[in-house]
Amino acid sequence: MAIMAVSGMVQESGILTEKDKKNRGIARHRSRTQRSCSLGSVSGSSHERTDHVVRVVDLSVIGVGIESSERIEPGFVWFKERVGGHKYGVLTWSRKSGDHYRAGITFVTLSRTNELYVQDQARHSPPLEPFRDPLQVIETIIASVRKDPGSNN
Repeated sequence: MAIMAVSGMVQESGILTEKDKKNRGIARHRSRTQRSCSLGSVSGSSHERTDHVVRVVDLSVIGVGIESSERIEPGFVWFKERVGGHKYGVLTWSRKSGDHYRAGITFVTLSRTNELYVQDQARHSPPLEPFRDPLQVIETIIASVRKDPGSNN
């Protein structure tokens, strides 16, 4: 059993099996405690903004696995409080698993300028309505993902 810090909270976690590591290519740590997390999202297809409360299931250096009572559409997400030191991500998949939904979020690091831009867009886009200027937000995220890791922009 390992101890890891997540968003300022110390939690017990178990490391996934060797098979899990091979399938994902990176070690993920399963959360053994209940940790809820609030996040906002913008669907990649409808560009609609929604807010959710989810449960963190596992965490790695590149992303987080979550559970939700409802399906969250793939797209851009922002955490109300940092998760694993990260504030933003891209929800890449979501599927039904029993009576809940599982989803995977890949962390994204934004420059301070892009972060302020996305926060402004979120502030001016009410939930359940299309996100203001979604194409520019998507371009901002794509540029951040493609950005040279050694760059400071």
